[in-house]
Amino acid sequence: MLWQNFFSLIYDMKLYQQLTSLILLTCISINVAAQKIETNITWLTNIPDAENNIRYNSKQKLTIEDFKGTADVSTDAVAITSSGFMFKAGYHSSGGKAILSVAVYCSFYKNESWMKEKGKNTYILAHEQHHFDISYLNTLLFIKKLKQTRFSQDNYMEQLKTVYKEVVEKMEAMQNKYDTETGNGINKEKQAEWNEKIEGLLADAATEQTL
Repeated sequence: MLWQNFFSLIYDMKLYQQLTSLILLTCISINVAAQKIETNITWLTNIPDAENNIRYNSKQKLTIEDFKGTADVSTDAVAITSSGFMFKAGYHSSGGKAILSVAVYCSFYKNESWMKEKGKNTYILAHEQHHFDISYLNTLLFIKKLKQTRFSQDNYMEQLKTVYKEVVEKMEAMQNKYDTETGNGINKEKQAEWNEKIEGLLADAATEQTL
């Protein structure tokens, strides 16, 4: 195998470890026990650690210079992409309504992503970009599922965690399938098929009103 690429498991572990600290909840007592919760979902523009993170932008592709992590010389992989999505949430009462506000962001982690010298070319960069694209597509799926969820006062926190975990698992499965079917990019025919598939999904997403 000339090279391989995979979704960073380090990032996945951090996702779960930091979930509790990343969900910022402001709880205000509500007198009406059966009060309906309205959901307000937005994109988070001021993402944490902005110097290390690149917020997903369909008009801004990754560059080789964005891969600032230290390469792992013990592996045959020539490039690693660390990307994913997170959210912050707040629960409050306004005008007699219970509102669950969720701010979502998808980002690429520069210091945890790397390229070896022999991997610094446009072909591998394009393969890596699609890992980031897959993270974004699953971020949109997360938003869609949030909109479909009927949150309750008693267990909205658990509902948030459940939806989040479900989509993270789907994202990881898609990342793994992408690498498996393309042979980590070595199979150029399969890579071309995935390129077309991902570009099609992104085009479809661009025509939909996500938020």
